[in-house]
Amino acid sequence: MRRHRWSGRALTALALAAAAAGCGGDGDRQVSQDGKGGYPWVATEEICNALPYGELADPLGARREVADRTGRSGGGAPGFACVQPLVETGPAVYGNAKVELDFAFTESVDFARDIHARDRENTAKEVKDSGLVPVQGVGKEAFRFGYDKPAELHQVRELHVRDSNLLLDVTVTADARTPPTPESLKALDAAVDAFAKGCLKSLRTRG
Repeated sequence: MRRHRWSGRALTALALAAAAAGCGGDGDRQVSQDGKGGYPWVATEEICNALPYGELADPLGARREVADRTGRSGGGAPGFACVQPLVETGPAVYGNAKVELDFAFTESVDFARDIHARDRENTAKEVKDSGLVPVQGVGKEAFRFGYDKPAELHQVRELHVRDSNLLLDVTVTADARTPPTPESLKALDAAVDAFAKGCLKSLRTRG
């Protein structure tokens, strides 16, 4: 299924960044939410394989192979993308799982805030039955939506996050073993939220 992307965004290029200014390497501290922000662009080849995929093991499965990384540049922000398949193991209740991440490092917090707002507005217009909801506690602001009806086995769900000058999109594609329930979808979303929070922390502690 083709993923939604705001046509004017041109920020699908990604990158890995590092220590937030003034964070002293502590991933639990908050980055600057003003001016140029706290996520400077630092190209890194290893980032896709250093993210906390273990947060997704229940219910999506384990990481068993090296993630694919694609670096891009264009449209106004450097960045990178990661694609990581997962295999069913242990408590996993989904199969054929794939996790795709887009990171974009904008020139300023204001620019990232504007892009995130337009992304949310366009998603609500273009994917009308997506069940778009705001998400608290992941970055500075975030929203989630899905492409498939909650009862369908095949699920494509996205979490879009803005923290400081960083934009992070997490897309999960997976097939449920049994028809999803509100509880199982809530557990899936909670795992993705924890993973996204771990990704932000990983970026803050590098460099």
